[in-house]
Amino acid sequence: MKVLVLAVALVVGACTPPEVTDPAQAERDEIFSLLAMAVVHRGWQSSADGRGHNIGAVLVNESFEPVFWARNTVGRSDNATQHGEVRLIQEFLNCPAIGRYAEGFTVYTTLEPCAMCAGMMALARVGRVVYVQADPQYGNVRKALDEIEYPLLFTEHTPAALPQKKLLDAGYQAFGKANDDASVVEYLLLPDAERIFASAEKDLNRYRPRHAENARVLAHAQAFLRRVPADDDERPARFCPAG
Repeated sequence: MKVLVLAVALVVGACTPPEVTDPAQAERDEIFSLLAMAVVHRGWQSSADGRGHNIGAVLVNESFEPVFWARNTVGRSDNATQHGEVRLIQEFLNCPAIGRYAEGFTVYTTLEPCAMCAGMMALARVGRVVYVQADPQYGNVRKALDEIEYPLLFTEHTPAALPQKKLLDAGYQAFGKANDDASVVEYLLLPDAERIFASAEKDLNRYRPRHAENARVLAHAQAFLRRVPADDDERPARFCPAG
């Protein structure tokens, strides 16, 4: 496994966003990345014919509190645009008294955003995006937007030290090599991928913050997860922030 992790670093290292220099922020990124993975695992799909892909996202406000979540539903909706980040932003902005933009919010997503999701988050003025797993096929969009001098850009980060990230990146690279560059969504149906996602909830529940100010952050994340059901048919009404 160590060899695979090193190989992934060599392949994607040139595209990896810079490290966060604030240790307390880096710790918060770990906490909310674990939360996003746990949200996905709560509604895990073992079949390609299910609700959608095993990808999801969580929205966090400037006070470091999770306020909304969404999972991919391209299967149930029969709509290829219903990615986790798209649903997250669309349905959050449709909540009463939220307004047109998501300025000041951070999106924590389990997979590096595709062009559609990155464009939507940029237009919604999301301030920051943190993704867990790299997507060598459809990722690297933030860099492309920067190169064309797109006027609305979020900052981007990935928690490089998170064990789940290392395992997912290495696991997908090995799977792709053995299966003619099969897509990441195929990899995310495997039992190995599910075990990695399942470990996120366990790690979130036993997380011990190294920075005192993050004890409150962790408590909010754990309480938020307890409200997340396996299905999400009634999620918008239940999770819209109070006016």
